Amino acid sequence: MARKKAVIRFFLLCGVVGLSSCAGGPPTATLTQLSQAELAVKQADKSKAPDYASVELYTAREQLTAAQQAMHRKDYAEARRLAERAMVNAQLAETMAQAAQARQAATELQHSVEDLRREADQQALRSR
Repeated sequence: MARKKAVIRFFLLCGVVGLSSCAGGPPTATLTQLSQAELAVKQADKSKAPDYASVELYTAREQLTAAQQAMHRKDYAEARRLAERAMVNAQLAETMAQAAQARQAATELQHSVEDLRREADQQALRSR
């Protein structure tokens, strides 16, 4: 009899714990992922990503919007998945923009070096 009461208490406790977790708000991990995605998109917006990686940034924005809509529908698994993708695409856009800027700076530096070489060669020919 005591064992039967213990089993009943156990199942009641499991039910209460299960219901209390369902009654709460969205999972913390999902909220965290959504916040990180929002921050990544804002950061990419402030960088040169709109100039150099507009498609990737647009994709990140679309995924972030879809993640927010999934949150409103209480589809937390989908919201988290979309938020993760939005964050990755925002980071990709920012990285692509940085790479494009670095390539542009390297090209400009290479042109400057070539100009200096030509100028040095011309001065060397004149001084002979």
